[in-house]
Amino acid sequence: MCQSQPDNQSNGGDHQTPPLSRRDFIVGSAIAAGAAALHTSSAGAADRVGTSHGMDRHGTRQVRVIQARSDNVMMPVGIHEEVLRDLLEIVVTRLSGEDNAAKAWQTFLKPDDVIALKFNRNGAKTIGTTGSLLKAFVASLENAGFDPSQIVAVEVTPELRSLTRTRAPVDGWSNKVVDFGSGSDQLAAWLDDVTAIINVPFLKTHNLCRMTGALKNLSHAVVKHPARYHANGCSPFIGDIVALPQIDGKVRLHIADALRIVFEGGPIPHEDDIWDGGMLLGSTDPVALDVSGLRLIDQVRAAVDLPPIGEAGLPEYLVASDSRGVGTSKTHEILLQKVKL
Repeated sequence: MCQSQPDNQSNGGDHQTPPLSRRDFIVGSAIAAGAAALHTSSAGAADRVGTSHGMDRHGTRQVRVIQARSDNVMMPVGIHEEVLRDLLEIVVTRLSGEDNAAKAWQTFLKPDDVIALKFNRNGAKTIGTTGSLLKAFVASLENAGFDPSQIVAVEVTPELRSLTRTRAPVDGWSNKVVDFGSGSDQLAAWLDDVTAIINVPFLKTHNLCRMTGALKNLSHAVVKHPARYHANGCSPFIGDIVALPQIDGKVRLHIADALRIVFEGGPIPHEDDIWDGGMLLGSTDPVALDVSGLRLIDQVRAAVDLPPIGEAGLPEYLVASDSRGVGTSKTHEILLQKVKL
């Protein structure tokens, strides 16, 4: 298993890059291996490593989704938190194009940002990974020069906030009703308190919209009356809400918790319907991430003789979100890059 020496901490928000640590070496080695594998398996793709968007050899725009996996992160007695932090830093580093996690975070975040980490409380107790992932985020961000007091942990328990020294989100709703095209509602007050959002969804099946990932983790969590927007598989409501500047204008990254994937019976899971994937998926494009997450759920379902969620095509809300300019649902525009630690 990967054992890392303590990272050097920078003080406050001065963003001094720490010396190369053993973790940087481990993460960097995984990145290099992933790039080499990509070079041999996907013609014309290696030159796109290090950018969130690129072009294929035919000039087609492609959006990158990083899938980082380890066989050692999920243990019989819990989560190997050092390995989990390594996976997180591989995703962020690959998306940024930087050579270490501290510099990677600094490409997505400003020194004075107030950063919301938007988790998902539904099913979190059964899935059981939120605490370890929150700690990984805070440790990595702190090593990059961000103080825990700059981090607003949304949809986590007060005990976890206390443990990680993060802030609680501002409670309540905005006074102003916001029109998002297919509806109007008040938005969560915490949106006005933060300047950057890192979206941290689960990957789960959903009884109304077939699957829930990056997009729905934002849309229906930030409106006061989410039940109004579940008709027609939540389409086009999900994309319309996420496209609002109060949300889309602040989201910097989407990093899906696929350590344990709910492949049936979601969104509130039963233990028998969860697969230990040992993965994180990351992208700057929530639609591309959800399309990739859907394919992953379907692979798990196939392994247990369940029909694919995507058998009848993509969920309508993914296509509608694409049409709203939130991201791409087109498979040929999505470059999935897999890294194994």
